[in-house]
Amino acid sequence: MSVRKRSGSGGKRALKEKIVEVYESLFRGDQIALGNSNYWEEFFLLKPKMAVLEGEIGRLQADQLAGMRDNLNALFHECVAHLSHQHQIRVVYALQTLVGVIRAVYRKCVQLSGFDLVNFLIGFDRAEQEMSILLTCVNRFLSGESPACLKELCLQLLLVLASGTDNVSTNTLLEYLMINSVFESLVGLLAQAGERARHGRSAVTVLTLLVQYRKYDSSNPYILKLSILDQELVLHGYSQVVTASLAEYTQAYEASVAEGTGTGWLGAITNMVGNMFVSEDSQIRNEKMRSHNPALLALYEIIHLNRNFITTLAHYQTETTTPSIITDTDTTTSQSEDLRSVNLLVTFLEYISIAMQDTKSDVANNNVTLCFIILACITEDQYATALMHDPNLVFKVKLHRSPMRHRKAGVEVVNHGRSLVCALLDLMLEFTRSHLMKKLPIELHLLALSCIHRVLSYQKRCRVRIAYNWRDLWSTLIALLKFVVANESNLNKKINVFNICSQVVTIFNVFITYGDTFLPSASSYDELYYELVRCHQTFDNLYSMALRYSTCGGEHKDTAMRITNSLVNIRAITSHFQPRIETWLAKEQLSTPTEDQILDVVRANYDSLTLKLQDSLDQYDNYAENPTYTGFFTSLVRSIVSDTRQKIVLDDLDLQDVLQNFSSIQ
Repeated sequence: MSVRKRSGSGGKRALKEKIVEVYESLFRGDQIALGNSNYWEEFFLLKPKMAVLEGEIGRLQADQLAGMRDNLNALFHECVAHLSHQHQIRVVYALQTLVGVIRAVYRKCVQLSGFDLVNFLIGFDRAEQEMSILLTCVNRFLSGESPACLKELCLQLLLVLASGTDNVSTNTLLEYLMINSVFESLVGLLAQAGERARHGRSAVTVLTLLVQYRKYDSSNPYILKLSILDQELVLHGYSQVVTASLAEYTQAYEASVAEGTGTGWLGAITNMVGNMFVSEDSQIRNEKMRSHNPALLALYEIIHLNRNFITTLAHYQTETTTPSIITDTDTTTSQSEDLRSVNLLVTFLEYISIAMQDTKSDVANNNVTLCFIILACITEDQYATALMHDPNLVFKVKLHRSPMRHRKAGVEVVNHGRSLVCALLDLMLEFTRSHLMKKLPIELHLLALSCIHRVLSYQKRCRVRIAYNWRDLWSTLIALLKFVVANESNLNKKINVFNICSQVVTIFNVFITYGDTFLPSASSYDELYYELVRCHQTFDNLYSMALRYSTCGGEHKDTAMRITNSLVNIRAITSHFQPRIETWLAKEQLSTPTEDQILDVVRANYDSLTLKLQDSLDQYDNYAENPTYTGFFTSLVRSIVSDTRQKIVLDDLDLQDVLQNFSSIQ
């Protein structure tokens, strides 16, 4: 390995680093080890230069590839072989070189479509054996008493492998990770506080991406293992990694508010004079949200797959894993400490309250859609819903509110702890109120309504009564119906608004038919009927609109007809009480009666009211990812893979740090 001099500018002779000379020779296709039996021993004592290494591979042209495949195969083989070397420096340098080579080859294969990665990188004849040895070493390093730098390199290797191609399912190297599982090594990192703090986020991201591999058309061992995982320490560790990621976002948002920047990132957008920086601020916000997509996808997968994880939703996290944001002002310290998130679900709800304030961009819309899908899975689970209704599990949840014409932005502070289901309902209603817009996010509205419906179905089945302001829910749903009916000509050109209307009417029918099983008192029924009668015009307009569509044919005929049928009891109530109230008003010669007076009339006329018994009101379609959301998740995973790949930073290692890492574990 001689060092070659070459002339530079001005006739001066510049020295090249020895490793650079070696890389150039290697990727010219020279017979590198000819006549030097110690070639590789010397090679792995040289400090790798990652930028140079990846640059040399990146510059290869298509016609050069065949000539230097043997050298690349040899390099891969020697890297893997030296992972079992007794010399620690050689092990680290071999692994670092391997990570750089694999990433560079992935990039090259993207440039040259149809190029076979496995054959070019490893060689068909020994790919299975080489990958088996490599992953055995990775498992040994991750699960053993290896230094932090070595474990970090192993996780970088796995991240490079998992994010090599935008479409995870076409990533051929992942097939070897299916055969040689790294699952136990990854989850083992989550069980130990120190390891989790250093490597937890990378471990969870790798695991989440591996779960995506051909998840719909083959048996993926990571899906099976994640679904039956029951180690309590691991599950709580997984929960803390997700919580830390989401808390990072919420605390950064709160810090921006505390620093006096209006109402945070979103307030900066709405409060600025003109639109000069709107696009820039939106881009910053989107980048912040995208950075937490892996944590959200990880939360989705484990809630969707693993019922054992549900217990962690209400677990008080005593370990300090969430990042602390220090501000100059101490005036709000006591309040913020009093309201600090203490568990995963609280943090998750607070995160959603910020994320959902602006869903106009695709990034934000996808992020909130994923959040609402997770909530649908949670509210569908009997045990999770029971935890949320448990009166002994009370939390103060800070729900952030976006600015609207009639109110300023801020935090909806609750002075006392409540069951988590109250915060969930508040969140869904806040979304509904703040997203009545011409470009109606119908899918998000349907998911929010489905969460409310699932909660009510649970309360009806289990006869659970909670202290909640149900009138707020009723008035919000009526406002949604009123908005949809008023804008139906514009909305129905793009979407089928009858799906939203049907869901709202079903929720009201649940209250009418089964309210005695979960409403807190008989007076709540009176208040329900009062709201229906007070807003009878909205339901009359909805009926007229549905009748018009159901009789004139068209694509919305069937859903419109279902609306007319499901309105039967609401119309019976309004048509029963409205004339009696008008008669009473005429008799008493009143034009502006009080609410109590109207409620008295309602109570006095229950006996003559006849309603129809409606079946299956508490039934709903169970959530199914396939086929409903396959397109959504395919697109989301592509985005996460791309972001993950871009964030992998292969810095040159500092020899002193490496030696210190090794000495610290001896």
